[in-house]
Amino acid sequence: MKKRVLQLITFSFLSVFANAQIEHYGPFVGGNVFVYKSNLYNAKDLASDSVQKYKATMGFSGGFDFGYRMLNGISISSGISFGTSNQKYASKDSIVGDVVDFKATTKMSFIKIPIVLSMQTRNDKPTKAYYSLGLFYSYNTGFSDNATWDYKHNSFSPDRTMNIDGEIVENLFANDKKIYSSKISERPYRRHGWGAILGLGASKRFSEKAEWFIQSRIEYQVSSSENTDELIFNPTPGSVEERRVGRVFGNYAKYMQNTKSSYDRPATHPFNIGLTFGLRYYLFDFQ
Repeated sequence: MKKRVLQLITFSFLSVFANAQIEHYGPFVGGNVFVYKSNLYNAKDLASDSVQKYKATMGFSGGFDFGYRMLNGISISSGISFGTSNQKYASKDSIVGDVVDFKATTKMSFIKIPIVLSMQTRNDKPTKAYYSLGLFYSYNTGFSDNATWDYKHNSFSPDRTMNIDGEIVENLFANDKKIYSSKISERPYRRHGWGAILGLGASKRFSEKAEWFIQSRIEYQVSSSENTDELIFNPTPGSVEERRVGRVFGNYAKYMQNTKSSYDRPATHPFNIGLTFGLRYYLFDFQ
């Protein structure tokens, strides 16, 4: 009798221990939202100091993923996400005889395809540490630039607004009804890019086959987002703009216009840092 009771207690203990160690693995699908501080870092922009300061710019992306988690907690996943890489600029610059209030915004939209290797710690708790490291391919789906120069005394130059939408550059001057627009020979921003991903956070199982996770996340594009090759500006029909060679118009870092021989703009790297929130659902009850 005692032997049977001891066997029952041992079996019950092992059963409880085994159940505590149950972990889901196998194929999964999920979705995620990434909220971040968006940055377009360029050494030339930073060197301009007081004449072109970065302003805090928020970004947002969302998408879905799919992958496979192994029994040891390591998973590999891919998917697709849609989002933005934006940057705002603002400054007040003292110019001989005048002060200019400068504001600008760059907007870019993208599709990203990541390949991510993740590690989820193994324990008997529903909440676990969750680490991720990966690479991504980025495809630029659209872009625009807007910049304004507001001269306080108008002694240096008339107020001006510049817009880049697609491959058209348009300048509007105060009290001037003429059309100043050109078509750029190439896109100012590159179509393709690639970068790295780093995520640190936690996951928590909230049902038999589902879990949520939150991670602090960094996405850094290693390749440049800007086209730094020589660009040709051809006047659009009806425009009084002259033919120009170089980048885009203005006197502020990325908005400079110069010939290729005197202008060498360094690479611009989109750099996003923020929080990712996601859900995952395991398709099969592998335990």
